[in-house]
Amino acid sequence: MMTSSGKTQCASRRATGFSLVELVVVVVIIGVIAAIAVPRISSAATGSEAHALQMSLANVRKAIDEYYAEHGKYPGYNPGTGAPADAAFVRQLTRYTDVDGNMQNAYGWPFIYGPYLRQSFPKNPINGLSTVKVKATPGTADPAAGTFGWIAVLSHGYFGIHATAVELDARKLTGSVDAGAFKADR
Repeated sequence: MMTSSGKTQCASRRATGFSLVELVVVVVIIGVIAAIAVPRISSAATGSEAHALQMSLANVRKAIDEYYAEHGKYPGYNPGTGAPADAAFVRQLTRYTDVDGNMQNAYGWPFIYGPYLRQSFPKNPINGLSTVKVKATPGTADPAAGTFGWIAVLSHGYFGIHATAVELDARKLTGSVDAGAFKADR
């Protein structure tokens, strides 16, 4: 049946919506685009987490080297007793220190060294902790998993993430941890 506009009634009714075939084609195209994009986005997120871990390790290791150059020993020793001290490690890198490693918040004689890290101590990307377990030697037992974010070994100046190989593999961070980093053996 022809209308006054010269079109058939069926044609004008069809022009007001989409057919089922057209909708299916659009849904398939969106599915293909999603299948391509989602893995790329998730791998980019994993890559950024690995990069953040590498940068945290590099920044702290540089701060440790600077502290050593000025004090002749690694941070983490209690200035009064000379014994390894977990809390002293972070404070000696983030506050002003004197030649013996005593710390204070403000610059002034004799506290003329540091701070070596200008920002807060980084968090472990796996467990979210920024605490450091100080070990005198590599042979000293590791703390239980999830109790510290990082491990420092004073005899060698090593610093690394405190995580199991399984935790690193699950987050695809195994390749981010180099030979200077420590992992828990559990």
